[in-house]
Amino acid sequence: MCGRYNVIDDPHTQGLLDVLGISTRLETHYNIAPTEDVQVILIEDGIPRLRHMRWWLVPSWVKEPSTQYSMFNARAETLGSSRAFRGPFKHQRCIVPASSFIEWMVEEGHKIPYDIQPKDSAFAFAGLWDRWGKGAESFYSCAIITTDAVPAFRQIHNRQPVMLPYDALNRWLDPEIEGKDLTDLLQPMLPVDLEVFESDTEINSSRHKRPPEHLSESVLLKVG
Repeated sequence: MCGRYNVIDDPHTQGLLDVLGISTRLETHYNIAPTEDVQVILIEDGIPRLRHMRWWLVPSWVKEPSTQYSMFNARAETLGSSRAFRGPFKHQRCIVPASSFIEWMVEEGHKIPYDIQPKDSAFAFAGLWDRWGKGAESFYSCAIITTDAVPAFRQIHNRQPVMLPYDALNRWLDPEIEGKDLTDLLQPMLPVDLEVFESDTEINSSRHKRPPEHLSESVLLKVG
């Protein structure tokens, strides 16, 4: 799963935006939690753009926004059958840029956070978006897609965000391509090596908005 992540305005995230021809810079935010405002990439007027959205997808057809159901992650295996996600999966896909994300392991009865980051690059998480409401009351929202973890990642969690390789970014965003033709991108994979750091438990609170303090040397999870 993916329930917290970080975004840093640095050469790695700028490199991701450069691939898509986006000149706007990302805003640095730490320990981003579901329902918060995030920046995502989608196609508008035929070109990739950054847009602020709520990280908790609200389907366009619901009467009013609600947090009754967990809608910040979408399972890759059920996108085509989910009432909430099957519509956006067809033509409303987005990319959620991230510098790292956080997962927890229970060790001796304690939740220990781990900061997971791509080596020498930025994450491009596969996402979905929707627009709820009309006029001044309308807003955009999104969800991050998750899939089964690759073997190297299962020591941390049995699920992982879908991490898009950079050569597939434009294909994923293209609204002319139906989601059913992109299922190859939803398979478990690590497009780049990952570095994993044990972090201070202060990050367990979503109110902690400072850079994660690493308490260990990195462990490298290699592609394949």
